[in-house]
Amino acid sequence: MIQFMPMIVLSLFYVAIVYVIARKRGINPWGWTIGTLVPGVGLVVSAIFFFLTFLSVLDRLNALERTSKVQEFS
Repeated sequence: MIQFMPMIVLSLFYVAIVYVIARKRGINPWGWTIGTLVPGVGLVVSAIFFFLTFLSVLDRLNALERTSKVQEFS
């Protein structure tokens, strides 16, 4: 049990961050939060979540660049 304590503490840190970011993105935070709570697997789930969030931010930046280019030429 003592060996799992650092992993549980680290998972709780990731759970809080994943929950807040998922809520701000407008997606269901509970699926990602529960997936992140599972010891061991939670680190992989949170890494996938952060990767998908990063890709979402890049997509939104590309959309903003397209709209700004359209407005420049109008």
